[in-house]
Amino acid sequence: MTGPPSYVSLADFASTFQTGGDRPPAWVHSGAGSPRILASLGFGDRMEDVLDTIVALQKAEWLHDGVYAGPGAMPVVYRDVLHCARELRIAVPPAIVAGSPLRSQGCFGTDDRAFLYLSTFFFDPAPAAERRFLVGRFCGHIAAHQVTIATVYALIVDQEGLRAIARRGVGPLLEIVLGPASLGVRLALSRWHRAAEITADRAGLLCCRDLEGAGRALLRMSLGRTPDMDVATYLATLRASRGDGAPGKWTELLQAAPFTHKRLEALALFAGSALWAELTGEQVANAIPTDELTARTSRLLGVS
Repeated sequence: MTGPPSYVSLADFASTFQTGGDRPPAWVHSGAGSPRILASLGFGDRMEDVLDTIVALQKAEWLHDGVYAGPGAMPVVYRDVLHCARELRIAVPPAIVAGSPLRSQGCFGTDDRAFLYLSTFFFDPAPAAERRFLVGRFCGHIAAHQVTIATVYALIVDQEGLRAIARRGVGPLLEIVLGPASLGVRLALSRWHRAAEITADRAGLLCCRDLEGAGRALLRMSLGRTPDMDVATYLATLRASRGDGAPGKWTELLQAAPFTHKRLEALALFAGSALWAELTGEQVANAIPTDELTARTSRLLGVS
C-alpha cells in the first residue's frame, strides 16, 4: 500500500523559489513596479513575517473545506498549475481548490511564500485554454514579484475578510498602523494594482496562447457563469448601454482591477505587439512597437 500523495508545501516553495535578480520579466507592464508608498505602512523589515502569520490563518480556514491540488486530488488543476509554472519559469506553487466564489480566487502570501486559491465553480466547466489563462495570471503575480504588495492591498481593502483575520492574528495594533493611511494608500495602490492585473493577464495569455479563450475566461469572471456570447458581442452590448459621461466611471479610481472591457482591449494590444512576437516566436502582422504598447496600455489604466 502506498502512502498519501505528497504535495508542494509552503516551505518547499520557499526553498526552491528563484528570484532571477531584480529585473522583472519582459512582459511586466511598466506601471506595475514596486510602489514607494509601502515604506509608509510601518511594517519595516518585519512586513513579510506579519503577512506570513496573517495568510497562514486565512489558509487554515480555506483548508477546512478545500484540498491541495495534486496527482491524486484535482489532477487536471494540478497539471494546469505545472504547465503555467514551467511556462513562466517559477517553482510550482501550492494550490488550494475549494467550492468558493469565482472572485475569491487569487494568489496570496508573500513573494517568497505564495500559494493559489482556486474555485471548482470555475474549473469544472472550463476548457483548457480558460483554465490555463486563470492559473497563469495568478502565477504571473509570483513571477513578477507582486504577491507581497498585493497582499498588503488586500489587507487595506479587506478582500475576502483578510483584514478581519489579520486583526485576530495581529491585534488592534494593525488598525493603528493602517487606519490613518488607509485612504491615501488605497488611492496610491489602486492604480498599481490595476497595472498588476494587466500584467497578470499578459502572463495568463502567455500560458494559454489563446486570445479568444482568455477573453472567455475574463467574461466568466465578470458574469459569474459561462458567457452565452463572444467577446465582440459583449463589447458591443457594453458600448450601447454605457454613457461616456456616466458618473459611475469615477469609481474606477478605487477599483482593484481595470474594467473588463479595458482588460480585453489590453490583451488584444499585447497579442498584436512586437513584444508578443519576441516572447512567443509567433508572426504578428503590423506589430505594435513596445513603446506604443506601453503608452496605449497606460492610457487604459486611467479613468475613462
